[in-house]
Amino acid sequence: MLNQIASQLPPLAGTIAPLSGEVIESLRALSQMGYRAVQLSATQVGTRPRDLDVSGRKDLMVQMRKLGLICAGLDLWIPSSHFADPAFIDRAIHAVEQSVSLAAALGRCSVSIALPEQSDQNANQLRDVRQALQASAEHEGIWLADHGLDAVTGKWRCESSSFLGVAIDPPALMAAGHDVPAAVTRLGGSIVIARIVDLLRSGMRGPPNEPNNSRLDFGAYAAALASLPLRTSPVADARQWTDPRAGLRATLERWTGDVIK
Repeated sequence: MLNQIASQLPPLAGTIAPLSGEVIESLRALSQMGYRAVQLSATQVGTRPRDLDVSGRKDLMVQMRKLGLICAGLDLWIPSSHFADPAFIDRAIHAVEQSVSLAAALGRCSVSIALPEQSDQNANQLRDVRQALQASAEHEGIWLADHGLDAVTGKWRCESSSFLGVAIDPPALMAAGHDVPAAVTRLGGSIVIARIVDLLRSGMRGPPNEPNNSRLDFGAYAAALASLPLRTSPVADARQWTDPRAGLRATLERWTGDVIK
């Protein structure tokens, strides 16, 4: 049943940042697992914007094509507090602008960030930051996905044409007491990207449908995603997994229903 639902969605992407080794080695490993899309990191050596000039970006695209991979998106995990701290705001916005430029060169994929919680003290500041980020994203035609909890709890709402939308990260939602499939249904077209990851009974992030350890209703979550016109591939997000390589393989097998040799 799950593989039938998954077939209605873009191909599952996998994160390579948690895998050990050089970027090309991690890309090759992901491809050999059967993935056809990849989520890169804008803070990882080899895929940082400052590491890749025009030639380097073209070479990376060529390497991904050879391996049968498309770029689903970039993760830019810088401290969310930097977007509200006057000492870091300009640097944080510049980092997003650089990542947006790289995303445009890699096939106009999305860029994932995490904005801080909004308070009475920083509300105006965050409004200005969001406007600056939206302007940068719109200039390149790139969608930004906010993984901050405020985005999915409704403290701020994005317009469908703003180029700044929300991300679904099940562990963050479940830890805050939210129903994940219900959140997907409620947010609808505001969703830019969805993470395929569970908050395990052990309290750790991990692959969904782990025997005797899973908390996420994986089928209901996938069905809710399939009801939307997702802008990008769902992402098997192996950050903080005990065994990222085995977990990525298991997640793809559970997603497609195929046992991968």
